Amino acid sequence: MFSVRPVFIGWIALLYQLPLQLFFTFWSAMFFGGLVSSLHILPKNSPVPFVLFGGLAFFAVPLVTYFGKKLNYARTVYNFLEDRLEFEEGFFNINEKVIKFKDVEEVTLRKGIFQRIYGLGTIYLATHATGSFGRTNVFTALGFGNISASGVGVCDIRNPDETFARVRSIVDSQNV
Repeated sequence: MFSVRPVFIGWIALLYQLPLQLFFTFWSAMFFGGLVSSLHILPKNSPVPFVLFGGLAFFAVPLVTYFGKKLNYARTVYNFLEDRLEFEEGFFNINEKVIKFKDVEEVTLRKGIFQRIYGLGTIYLATHATGSFGRTNVFTALGFGNISASGVGVCDIRNPDETFARVRSIVDSQNV
């Protein structure tokens, strides 16, 4: 019937990962910097290992996030057929899932503030399994997928209102 693909917006991906970036910056600086300091390779009380490992993490985490999510979105496609949604995503890990519309309990549209700026939205299709949204996995911020046990999030798509209406009508026709 129709297919949709997510839209990648780089600065939003970087903004979502900022808390993890800051955590790993401080953690790496303290853990690895402290480890190297304890080996007494450098002069006593030298800040070099702390700055080196903190700086490495500060730049590495966003790079992995940016390219991971960009490659993931480039491969992601949501195929809406007459009776099911076929979903394929991933770059680091490939996820494929088929959701039969007769098993869908709820269809939800979410448009966050940053998504609204670009006219995007996310449609969640929750199945009979115990519900959780795709964004509950902390690694989605790093671009490692949005598949969940209880359904799927059709993330960051254009024309979300129109697509939501189409999906809802398909699901409603299957659940009569």
